[in-house]
Amino acid sequence: MADKNPSVAGAFVNPVGLGVVAGAATVAIALTNPIVGAVGGGVYVATVVIDAIRRRRAKKKKKRVSIPMMKDPDDIKDPATRSAVQKILANKTELQKVLDDTPTDLQIHISRTLGSLDELEMHAVRLVERAEDITTHLSQMNLPALVAEVKQLATRAAASRDPAARQSFEEAKQARMDEIRSLKELKTTKDRIDANLMRVVAVLGALPTKVVHMRALDSEALDQLSGDISHDLSTIGEELKTSEQVIKQQLVAQ
Repeated sequence: MADKNPSVAGAFVNPVGLGVVAGAATVAIALTNPIVGAVGGGVYVATVVIDAIRRRRAKKKKKRVSIPMMKDPDDIKDPATRSAVQKILANKTELQKVLDDTPTDLQIHISRTLGSLDELEMHAVRLVERAEDITTHLSQMNLPALVAEVKQLATRAAASRDPAARQSFEEAKQARMDEIRSLKELKTTKDRIDANLMRVVAVLGALPTKVVHMRALDSEALDQLSGDISHDLSTIGEELKTSEQVIKQQLVAQ
């Protein structure tokens, strides 16, 4: 009869475990001491259990889903962006589990319904990249220092008796004020990106329940719900695309 647990079966033929038993058996024979052999057997059983756990964990790790070109959460600097990506991946994992439990004939139907998910994920990838660019830049800037410099330049301009020097101070002040304005706009853009990423989180989070709902419907109701889901995904994708273009234009302008 076939072994029902391949992880344990593989563990029992683990070379390390067998080596321990063989070594213990040899010593036991040499010393005519069965206790040594028993200890070796105990170590072997422990090795089998540990190896089986390791194999199960490795198997689960292989099933972990990913999104092409998405940054690893551990490599993301901004806490809000990192949290959003973690939730997106967790929700996609849950969706995959539900899809794996779905009958094969229905999986084909559902796969067509969820066809625009890849595009939604690519929007998320680009949003994460822009969020990280903004975060990196903002972390290198000292806004209080810029504000203090503007005040200092204003004071110097007001105190200067030379028109040319006064004009230069004013122009320098204006340049710094423009920079401060751009930094504030970048923060606003980052908030918009965070909101869009959380929308992706919410959409993916709702899909497992919708798929389970689809499995319980008759063909007519299934077609209706499938159409609604496809329409919603397409609409959200278009809205994110438009928002992404606006964000891109803002970044270029800044």
